[in-house]
Amino acid sequence: MRKLLFTMLLACLQLCAWSQTPGMTKYTIQWKDYRPAVVTTTDGKKVTVGQANILLKRSTLVYRSVLRNHIMEAQMDNIKCVDFGDRHYERIDTTLAWRVDTVGKNALYCVTKIDQHAFRQNLINNRQMTNVELNTEYVETATLDPADSDIEYPVVNIYYYYLNGKFVLCHERELYRHVPKAMRERYKVALSMPDFSWSSPKSLLNVLRSITR
Repeated sequence: MRKLLFTMLLACLQLCAWSQTPGMTKYTIQWKDYRPAVVTTTDGKKVTVGQANILLKRSTLVYRSVLRNHIMEAQMDNIKCVDFGDRHYERIDTTLAWRVDTVGKNALYCVTKIDQHAFRQNLINNRQMTNVELNTEYVETATLDPADSDIEYPVVNIYYYYLNGKFVLCHERELYRHVPKAMRERYKVALSMPDFSWSSPKSLLNVLRSITR
């Protein structure tokens, strides 16, 4: 019942403009309009979807069914990658990450999703809600209602490298284990730059260049 209600509320969203506040959005999908996408499945088949989008709650694929007149969430286990025009997404575990840029055979990817922990904390701070209330249908469904125009969703970017055939989280300790020994000194130098930041695509691409053969 909860899943059905969630689907119906998504279908009723009035998709207008993004919030102007950096790192925040008033909507739970990537684009205000549903658009064509080419889905490549894990068995290599390509399927064209007429109206698709990215659900920011989990960074998953959703599509509009014209026949059934509602929005459905795709089975992520069956998806290898998705292309929306020139924006390419790869599945990493259960989420879709978009390709920021490539360096040789390697690449930087980004998972953009709603920071649900920060969102719940904002609800507590702004509405004095209790933890008991946060476990009810309100958080799961009612907060998706566009009638709540004062609600904004904090968005977080999580970066990954596609490095030597594997996806690796952009984290100093995790990444170090995957850097070839011959390039670890260059890796350390890149991290030591004064303007380096793990949240900056420019910084992360510089690091990727330093560890790409």
